[in-house]
Amino acid sequence: MKGHDLFRIAAIFAVLLCYSTILLGGNVMASGNGLACPDWPSCFGNGNFLPAFQGGVIAEWSHRVSAFFLSTSILVLAVLGLAYERKRQVLLRLALTALALVVGEALLGGLVVENQLAPTLVITHLGIATVLFGILLVVALLANLRELPQRWIRWARQAAEERAPVPRSLGPNARPNPGPTDPAPSRTAPREA
Repeated sequence: MKGHDLFRIAAIFAVLLCYSTILLGGNVMASGNGLACPDWPSCFGNGNFLPAFQGGVIAEWSHRVSAFFLSTSILVLAVLGLAYERKRQVLLRLALTALALVVGEALLGGLVVENQLAPTLVITHLGIATVLFGILLVVALLANLRELPQRWIRWARQAAEERAPVPRSLGPNARPNPGPTDPAPSRTAPREA
């Protein structure tokens, strides 16, 4: 398997992990279990990384474990980018940006817990997660662009083109008759009387 293939597979894997981490984080907030593990990065202090899985701890700890695997996958993506994607600078920069964001996101998650779910921090945490997900989607799309069926690429190009809207009463191949043209506006200033 080539390095480019490893990178593109890692990008897809990172997107899926990011999506599941966001879903698990949403579940934590929706269920009110944001402080089920009152310490960070362990759950109940003293390096307790395997808490008793009961009640809200299950929701909170599953989000943290998913975030750990997401961070690891983005680290692998960035390393693969450095190793194999130096000629595709956009992919490399986006992978490194994703790495910086996921590290910041993890630290911010710790601040959210330490500050008892301060609303500003929670909203910032969600906002950065959303940006991270968007960046990973773009990385996955660009890394896999060569592998996409040509009909999908043609469709995307057609969808992106600017075209004048066709009235619904006309068929897709019909062209409206041009109406009377408006005279071009005069370029001379009106004379004063």
